[in-house]
Amino acid sequence: MPRRPTQFGKSVKAVKNGGSASLRDRSATYRRQRLAILSNEPLCRYCRALGHVTPATIIDHVVALSLGGSNGIANLAPACRACNDAKAIIEMRYAKRGHDITSISLDPELGEWLRRGTSSRVA
Repeated sequence: MPRRPTQFGKSVKAVKNGGSASLRDRSATYRRQRLAILSNEPLCRYCRALGHVTPATIIDHVVALSLGGSNGIANLAPACRACNDAKAIIEMRYAKRGHDITSISLDPELGEWLRRGTSSRVA
């Protein structure tokens, strides 16, 4: 998103969507956990729920950090780039409408992503 022009010598900050970068865990423990998840479950969980076979390259937060999710293992799912990007768009729309975590399952689009992210875990 382009920055707005400087007005009267003051720089106006760009609008940032998402806002969860400060909540992300970047520790060595989290990186090891990420590698363990991808080695145990190498396929995208969201694609697998639809019967597709796509390699996972990203660890996705089933409930986004910006919506109140956690970095716990139960909230992490292996995902492909396409699923992660599509889900992020739905999450941004949801957040812009001003909803909170308590009504997340009431949104049909986001509820479907949550169902797919949690239903097909490898035992």
